[in-house]
Amino acid sequence: PSGQAVAPTPTDAVPTPALAGLTSERRELRFRSGEVELAGELSLPRGDGPFPLVFILHHSGPVTRDAYGYMAELMLPRGFAVFRFDKRGTGASGGSYGCCEGDDGLAAYSAAVQQPGVDRKRVFIVAQSIGTSYLAERFAAFAQVQPPRGVALLSNLLTATTITSITAPALILVADSETNLAAIGADAAAAHQSVATTTLYIAEGAEHTLFDVRDGPIDWSDPSWVQRYHRGAMKKLLTWLAEYAAM
Repeated sequence: PSGQAVAPTPTDAVPTPALAGLTSERRELRFRSGEVELAGELSLPRGDGPFPLVFILHHSGPVTRDAYGYMAELMLPRGFAVFRFDKRGTGASGGSYGCCEGDDGLAAYSAAVQQPGVDRKRVFIVAQSIGTSYLAERFAAFAQVQPPRGVALLSNLLTATTITSITAPALILVADSETNLAAIGADAAAAHQSVATTTLYIAEGAEHTLFDVRDGPIDWSDPSWVQRYHRGAMKKLLTWLAEYAAM
């Protein structure tokens, strides 16, 4: 209808996550960011809670929650609750895509950490690509809502001059194909070490979003792209989360 916002169509195929049997509950959440109502899902693992929470801040583009379903599939069996949400103008979220992503991420975080079943003392933020920039810009606000136990910076965009605003233990995961690898890898890690514990992992044979291209380029229109995640990088992420959740 005329005047009604139309959600953009993602260019990537986004398979429905295979979460059957992995969850005790898939809780649909509605929350507000400014005047817009957004939507997301808190997936709780099987077993007795409260559970450590992984909150995901998306990479760029009109991304829905299911773009990170493959991560939920891996994290839930390891006892982590996972929160994923639809960016504004996508999926079940209202509004028009194209603005306010940092504000929306903060609103989503506020909604997620307050949920029953979540252990607020064991909250982790997993931010990817542009999400790392939004997190750094607003980290004080995120920490005011709930200081995270740790932050994973996937496809990190932060350099030595921007990463020190994140005053929490950090895991930096970057692909070896990045043109500015030293700046967003070793240099960023060294700078962050001045404010909190830092771990750096460089994924060999990965493209920017940490999918494995050693067997050739990825066809993002093929739903099987979710199986091409870099095994070494994902293993490092899961091991790091388990280590800090046990502290």
